[in-house]
Amino acid sequence: MKKVSKILLLLAVFAVYACSEDFLDTSPTDQLGADQVLSTIENQRAALEGIHRHMYGVGGSQDERSGYGNMMINYDMLGQDVVNPERGSGWFISVYQWIEHRLNSSSLVEHTYDYYYSMIANANNIINSIDNVTGSDDEKNNIKGQALFYRAFAHFNMVQLYGGRYVPGQANNQLGIVINLDDLSNIGEGKARSTVEEVYTQIDTDLNAALQALNASSVSAGSDKSQITSNIVNGLLARVALTKGEWANAITFAQAARQGFDLTDINDVTNGFNNSGTSGWIWSSQVNPDHGTYFASFFAYMSYNYSSSHIRNDPKCINADLYDMMPDTDVRKGFWAVEQDDIDAIDIPSNFRRFPYMNTKFEALPSGTLGDGDVVLMRVAEMLLIEAEANAHLGNDGAAQDVLFELVSERDPSAVESTNTGQALLDEILVQRRLELWGEGFNFLDLKRLNLPLERSTRGSFSITQARISEMPAGGNEWNFLFPISALNVNKELDQNP
Repeated sequence: MKKVSKILLLLAVFAVYACSEDFLDTSPTDQLGADQVLSTIENQRAALEGIHRHMYGVGGSQDERSGYGNMMINYDMLGQDVVNPERGSGWFISVYQWIEHRLNSSSLVEHTYDYYYSMIANANNIINSIDNVTGSDDEKNNIKGQALFYRAFAHFNMVQLYGGRYVPGQANNQLGIVINLDDLSNIGEGKARSTVEEVYTQIDTDLNAALQALNASSVSAGSDKSQITSNIVNGLLARVALTKGEWANAITFAQAARQGFDLTDINDVTNGFNNSGTSGWIWSSQVNPDHGTYFASFFAYMSYNYSSSHIRNDPKCINADLYDMMPDTDVRKGFWAVEQDDIDAIDIPSNFRRFPYMNTKFEALPSGTLGDGDVVLMRVAEMLLIEAEANAHLGNDGAAQDVLFELVSERDPSAVESTNTGQALLDEILVQRRLELWGEGFNFLDLKRLNLPLERSTRGSFSITQARISEMPAGGNEWNFLFPISALNVNKELDQNP
């Protein structure tokens, strides 16, 4: 794993300097360590760009090469709101069936483990070396702040998958994951899992340090929303606080995250979810078409129009019960085609299969031929939903109603402010969260953090043959990923999940 980290860093640097004749006069690449690769501020920046690239494209099998977009799809395949009507090319089907995350030899658990720990190792190599590099404090603070964010982001994803559920108000001594602040060689030497509470403490520490470093820097991200800013750090702090049940903190961080951003309005929200310039997008993978992952991209599996054997045979559909919760005046109802006339009107070739409730939310560009598009990672709408949910948990019904209406009124011109209170209001907010964030990688994680059961509608285009299960009770061992056997063989101190 240490070798993987080094390779990723080298690739990032080579991408920046491949055209330089001076760069050709170097030591052989297999003799370069992280300290040599990261010996200049330029190389530190290039290594950071490598992590940005890691977010939307890595190695592995076809359904693993879309980086974090692949993780988003897995999180929704394990959820209840994205429906596979057919097998397609077979990608993600065993995840959808709740099989692969419970096999210690599966590519899913191994790739997920390697993906996040590679991100952590690359971030660590920056964090642990940049203070000794010559360069402006502005630049160093910006790079270090972004690396600290990525380390926290990876640990946060890992502990939600492999660790026990965080239970607000309890000690949370259940096993989490191995915290890594150095490089992956330490795990190979034997390192035990920390408790869930200890992991979250480290996540909070890193995010607060990231915020401090970024606020101390005047380096601007400009229009590049793949660069980590204080808004994005606050957004992740809001997610973490929501998961921990720290409702007041969740409100504060969510409000800070959306400062300077407007909610995507009722017109722009239907533009295909493929452009980082869309109003309301706080963070996204801004994909360079020259670096597109084509058949392995997020849009190659979640769009309606990408011309692959998978999309042509298995377009993603919505949970029919959830769809029916939307009033006809809600613009989001246009994200899915239900009536035959609407299904027939979808702009796709005749050899594409069409199903009721199929999505048109995600559109591959251009015209579905490349599979390219910017991948949305954080939006103002999510922050409003966090703020509304946290207020509802606190019993601040009026504030929760107001914030919820701020969102819903930009989705439905006929909407009126909710008069629900208590649990009914919370349930309404959670339905809006499912609708607004459909396909963006939240459903499984939301069910687990809220200790809710999986309940897939068997109506619409749902197929029990493809899904295998329609229900899963909350709280069981099935909600935790198994650690890959490869990690257990290397780290003898790593306890497997039951």
